[in-house]
Amino acid sequence: MVLSFTVPASAAYWDELQQDVGTVVAPYEPYVSVVKNTWDSQSLEHIIQGKFDVPDDVINTILSQEISDSDTVKEIHVISHANGRLDIHAETAAYGGIDISGTIDSFIHDGDLSYMIYTVKEKDLAGHGGIKGWIFSHLSVAMLAKLVGPISFNDDVTTKIQGNTIKVDYSQALKKSALAQTAIAGYNLADALQIEGAVPHEGYVEFQTSLQVPVEIQNLLLRILNTTK
Repeated sequence: MVLSFTVPASAAYWDELQQDVGTVVAPYEPYVSVVKNTWDSQSLEHIIQGKFDVPDDVINTILSQEISDSDTVKEIHVISHANGRLDIHAETAAYGGIDISGTIDSFIHDGDLSYMIYTVKEKDLAGHGGIKGWIFSHLSVAMLAKLVGPISFNDDVTTKIQGNTIKVDYSQALKKSALAQTAIAGYNLADALQIEGAVPHEGYVEFQTSLQVPVEIQNLLLRILNTTK
């Protein structure tokens, strides 16, 4: 069930809202919780402005939280470089250390389309069983987390490998996220968020983003993040 927060669109309403946002949104606490669990005011401002940076340390922390004792991957971390390369190192029970270097050719979220394409430049992907699928599916979810909030990793994240090109489709997993179950004034927040690409820089990945809702709703969301507990 989508949690929908419907608001009138009159200028007078928006003026009133700026004065007392806490009173207006109080009946919609579950909606407020989803917004606050997904973004803080600074991250949402950057998303609206079109560039959102996620440090390697943040991605690596999320990746470490995804590893359980039963996983064949025991450790994984990424290193972003100024030349656009994203390096991946994984320690595995079956194969020991695996090092991969490549480029993020696409990182897209646009309505029903949600996928990452990564091309390996240094490492032959032949062999290694399902390890490579695990690595890239978990990597894509970890990179998304600061943009869309927590996503439960499951079989809804699919990986297709052709030669040294990997495509990870996370559209179905994203549709089950809390953000995708939340709408304001008829705008589903997961659908309103658009990601047009991701470019590694030294120590971080820069995402090209937008939030396709009226500026009044952008301001409402920022006001909520700045004023509510």
